[in-house]
Amino acid sequence: MCAAGVELSGGAGGRDGRGPRLGVTSGGPSATVGRVLRIAGGVYHVDDSTTVVQASLRGRLKRTDSRIVSVGDLVELERVGDEMRIVRLRARSGALSRHGVSKRREQVIVANVDQVAVVVSVTAPDPDFLMVDRLLALAALSGIDAFLIVNKTDLAEPAPGDGLGQYAALGVETLPTSAESRVGLTALAERLTGRITVLSGQSGVGKSSLLNALVPELDLRVGEISERRGRGRHTTVASALYRYPDGGYVADTPGLQYLALWGLDPAELPGGFAEIAAAGERCRFADCRHRVEPDCAVRAAVEDGTIRRRRLESYLRLLDEAEKDR
Repeated sequence: MCAAGVELSGGAGGRDGRGPRLGVTSGGPSATVGRVLRIAGGVYHVDDSTTVVQASLRGRLKRTDSRIVSVGDLVELERVGDEMRIVRLRARSGALSRHGVSKRREQVIVANVDQVAVVVSVTAPDPDFLMVDRLLALAALSGIDAFLIVNKTDLAEPAPGDGLGQYAALGVETLPTSAESRVGLTALAERLTGRITVLSGQSGVGKSSLLNALVPELDLRVGEISERRGRGRHTTVASALYRYPDGGYVADTPGLQYLALWGLDPAELPGGFAEIAAAGERCRFADCRHRVEPDCAVRAAVEDGTIRRRRLESYLRLLDEAEKDR
């Protein structure tokens, strides 16, 4: 969603093979359209299909709010002297957002996203299930497809009952991979082709390693696991899009453990937990929040094992956050 006062044109397309193509537009003889790959120090690195150019914001856009343009956005460029300037922001869709420094301000992480790949590792570090649930809920509530990548299968096999199997049972597509032994990379490559994909997950699960294995020329920095804490060190400090050789883009994002669901109505949260939404239809009260209300079908399903207790705990944690942010 674009802020009021921003000059827009066209639709939100521009993905490979769909919607407006990158290149010359009808905005004028020197106007081109490109996709923002990364932003650093007020400089916008934009892919115009032939090369990556550095651009600045046109004065009017900058005065509106310099943060209005995000990684993944389609923008129109014009040459002014020796400089390229962003003069228009095209309408966006499928944006992943979180709270900015101020809870009243939206920070778009990546715009025009087709799918979210939630990356976990079998071990080193152990899966953070709250983060997995948070990211899957964020994708579902944003209307974006999501799937799970279970990485580092060269170190250990996923054990029955370890919690990861619950997601396949919920209908979440799951891909076992290993950047080290290249297991699952062909299937992953096919899943990424022609789409804008956000790779998300806790630090140290191997997001950068997977990208390096798929596109060696990226040569992304890979962090090590802290022996003392058993956690990954952050190696990605800002969102960035990388062009995928077979078409599409992949976004490597910072650790999102502090991600909050932007602008979420607490009543909408069950939409991010399919099994809780289904069981909630049988609750005595239509506005049951599944905490202490009488005749709660969700808590009953947890007690009989139909719903995992950990999933309800994740739901309640996110519900608390959403209520505090209202």
